[in-house]
Amino acid sequence: MSEDTAEHHEVIVIGAGISGLKCCADLNDRDVDFLDLEARGRFGGRIYTDRTGKCSYEIGPSWAHDTLANPLFDEIVASDYNYDLYYDDQRPYYFGEKLDDADFEGYRVNQVVEEMRKYVELAYFQELGRKDVSLREIALNYAYRQRKLLTPEQILYAPQFIRHLELWHGISWEDMSSKYSLVDNVGRNCVLRKGYDHVIDHLVKELPKDRLLKNMVVSKIHHDAKRIEVFTTDGRRFTCDYLVVTVPQSILQLDPKEQGGIEWEPKLPKRIEEPLANMSFGKLGKFILEFPEAFWKHHDTDRFVAIANPDLVEGKHILSALKHNKMPVLPKSDSSKLPKPWDFPVLILNLYKVNNVASLLCFTQGPLTEYLERNPQKVWEYMKPIVSRLAKKPEDVLEPENVISSQWTVDPYSRGSFAACEPGNDPTDLVIQLTKGMGNVRFAGEHTILDGAGAVHGAWMSGKREGKYIMVKTGKMKGEIDF
Repeated sequence: MSEDTAEHHEVIVIGAGISGLKCCADLNDRDVDFLDLEARGRFGGRIYTDRTGKCSYEIGPSWAHDTLANPLFDEIVASDYNYDLYYDDQRPYYFGEKLDDADFEGYRVNQVVEEMRKYVELAYFQELGRKDVSLREIALNYAYRQRKLLTPEQILYAPQFIRHLELWHGISWEDMSSKYSLVDNVGRNCVLRKGYDHVIDHLVKELPKDRLLKNMVVSKIHHDAKRIEVFTTDGRRFTCDYLVVTVPQSILQLDPKEQGGIEWEPKLPKRIEEPLANMSFGKLGKFILEFPEAFWKHHDTDRFVAIANPDLVEGKHILSALKHNKMPVLPKSDSSKLPKPWDFPVLILNLYKVNNVASLLCFTQGPLTEYLERNPQKVWEYMKPIVSRLAKKPEDVLEPENVISSQWTVDPYSRGSFAACEPGNDPTDLVIQLTKGMGNVRFAGEHTILDGAGAVHGAWMSGKREGKYIMVKTGKMKGEIDF
C-alpha cells in the first residue's frame, strides 16, 4: 500500500479487550476519529464468557475485585442492566487427600497462615533492602523462626495453605516473588452471575461497527517524529497521529518472529525493554466440570480449596532440620515430571451454590495449567481424586457430562493470563515506563497500572487514562495530565 493510499485515523487502538474498548468509548464520546484493530475473531480479549453449558461460565476473569475502590464496579452497580451480583465471601472449605476441614481446624492451621502472612509483610517493611525470595523459601524461613512454637502439623500444612496465592497469581510458589505475593483486597469480591461479557457487549454496542475490526493481527509498528505506521499480517498499512497499544505484557515480551509477536521499528527503548525483561507472566487456568447432579450439595459453601500434599521426603527433611535448629534447604522441583493429583493446590468455585447448577469451576496455576490446557482430555482424570473427596460416600461420585477447558497458554494472543512477579521482578518500573509511553505511542492494559494491576478494573482504568491523555493533548478535553 502506498503512502497516499494508507488508511489514516487520528487514533489507532491495538486490541479490543476492556482497556482498548474503554479507550475507544471515551474517544468516541468526544467525536475523536479512531480505529480499533483486534487480532481475535471476537471482542473482549482475556474476558471470555462461555455460554455453551448449563449457565454462563467465566473462562477469563470471574470476579470484580476491590469493590470499595473499583470505578468500573460502581458503573456496573449503577447500570440499568441487572448483572445479578453475588458476593462469594463464605468461608472456604479446606480439604486434602486424607484430611478434612475439621482436621485443619483442629490443627489451627489457618491461624498460623495468618501469622505467616504477617511475617512476609514485615520482612520487607522492616528491611527495605531485603533480597526478594520465593514464597516457598520465605515460608521455610518463617517455619525456622517459629520452630519452637509450631506443631509438626502446622509446619507441614501451613505452607501448603499459603500456596492458595498460586491461584491469585497463576504461578508456582517456587517461582513466585514473596515480596509481591500478598493480596490485600479493598472490599469484597463479587461474581457477575450473568456474565462479564455483558460489560464488553455494552461497550461495543455504543461504538461504530466499522471502527472495530476483528481478525486484524498487527505484525509491525513503525514510529518516528513524523509518523506512526501500523502493519498487519494481511498486508494492510494504517497511519495515525496517536497509537494506543493494549496487547498483553506477554505479547510485548514475545519474539516478533513468533505468532502474535510485534516488530518495533525502531526497537522499544531500553527504559521499556529492561523492565519488560524483569517481569513475568502468570498462567491461571480454568476448568469447568458439569455433572448430572451436585453430589457435593451437602457442603453449604461457595468455595472449596484442595490443599496440596506436603512431599513426604521434603516433609521429613524439614522436620528433621528444624528439630536440629537448622534452616531447611529444598531443591527446586523437577518441572519435567507430569503433574499428579494433589501436587498443586486447586481452588474450586461451587457453582451449585453460586448459580444453582451442578457444576464446579476449578482454578489451576503455572505448570498444571499448561499441562491441562494442552491435554484437556486429562482434566477429569486429574481432578477426579480431588473432586471425589467432596462426596459423602465414594459411590456418590458421578462422571461429568461435560468438561470445558480454558486455552490461555495456547492462545497466541495471550500466552497466559496476566502479569506476575518472580523473585527480583519489579512491576513498578514497568508501570512507570509504560504509563510514560513514547510520545504519541501509548500503552494500556492490566500490566500498565498499579491500582487494579492484573484485574479487569485496572485494565479499564488504564484505557480511560490513555483516552484522557489523547483528548487533553488534542484539546478535545480540558484538564491536566495527572501521570
